[in-house]
Amino acid sequence: MELTAQKELHQGVEVAEVGDPSQIKEMLMELLFVPNKALKPKIVSEIVSYYEHKSDSPKDEIQMFLALRNGIKKGFVFCQIDQDYRSYGMRCPTFGWLHAQNFEVCKALMRECERFVRENNFKKLRGPINYPKRVGGIGWQTGGFASPMMSGVAYNDPGSNALAYLEELGYKIDSKYSCVDAFVKKWEKGKELDDNIMTRFLPLDEIKALKDQILSLAQQSFYSVLADATGGKHRFEEMMDAYDQADKKVKIVNPEFDPQTYANMPGFIDTWNAADLDNIVSTSIYAFDRNSGELVGILMAQPNLYQLWAEEPLTHMNVDTVIIKKEYAGKGIFSALHNIGKTLLSAVYGYNYYEGTTIWANNDRAIKAIFPHSSPLRTHYVVQKRILRK
Repeated sequence: MELTAQKELHQGVEVAEVGDPSQIKEMLMELLFVPNKALKPKIVSEIVSYYEHKSDSPKDEIQMFLALRNGIKKGFVFCQIDQDYRSYGMRCPTFGWLHAQNFEVCKALMRECERFVRENNFKKLRGPINYPKRVGGIGWQTGGFASPMMSGVAYNDPGSNALAYLEELGYKIDSKYSCVDAFVKKWEKGKELDDNIMTRFLPLDEIKALKDQILSLAQQSFYSVLADATGGKHRFEEMMDAYDQADKKVKIVNPEFDPQTYANMPGFIDTWNAADLDNIVSTSIYAFDRNSGELVGILMAQPNLYQLWAEEPLTHMNVDTVIIKKEYAGKGIFSALHNIGKTLLSAVYGYNYYEGTTIWANNDRAIKAIFPHSSPLRTHYVVQKRILRK
């Protein structure tokens, strides 16, 4: 394997920049940990395609470092400055897809990441943020390894000590994220939906037409509340592509479903009557102000692409994004989106697993709204380090 550029040795570990897509693919196929090995070629392809796209972007900086000892590959890491990524509202370099067989390998790789940060005049490095998000997700997983692979949710080798290595190198745990089983039961609290709110499923073209409103709503919420925001136009396009992939495979499994079964659920019949079940995106639901037509709430679940890529029936949903416009809090929108969406989709399309993902431990509103109605599945941690100039 011919390397793009050689770096200095650290305790016998040589670090090299790798920029050729074929070399990156070769490296990932050899070293990347994937719980379901059958999915590895497709996941590697997604990562390489993302790298190629970002390498061509004049607004982004991305590098991949490979660690070797005596010519044998021992680890790798991606380091990136993304125009859309925010940490507490500020742009911040990130590292991701970290694989290190021992402490010295981790040390050598992270030194190169820190050099990259300094060269680009930033003062903080944060991760793991594994791009593309629809594949890699956020954080280092420490619990819940028995849960099924879910696209958009971070995974790593449960036997790896990389998190401990990072802490020894001065990286501090900054954010804890949880994933929960959101299928357990119906949300009772806040079940009354304000009369001025309507909930709707939409065709893909209508969702795309709402792009500016969705991004505006996300920016108002995420950039001011969450520790890690990987939003922006590229993220939106990722989600639309996932919807397009899923819609080609989704089938109605219960055409005889009687909507009157849930006539007492606030908003259910109204939403049902407005839905063209053969044309809607079945994994997201939206709330509007009846008077103004303004978008005031969204629940955008992502189909588990791993099921699609494995040619399995789609039954798993990643409840990835839930946003309620601040001025509309307390109107029953959150519980209505959850109850109507989960109930209708389970009954009609056969979805049977909903996982609420990447819930920030410091987001009190989300914790109070979600945790009483769910059970914990996985835990992830994001670390960061302030990088001193030398």
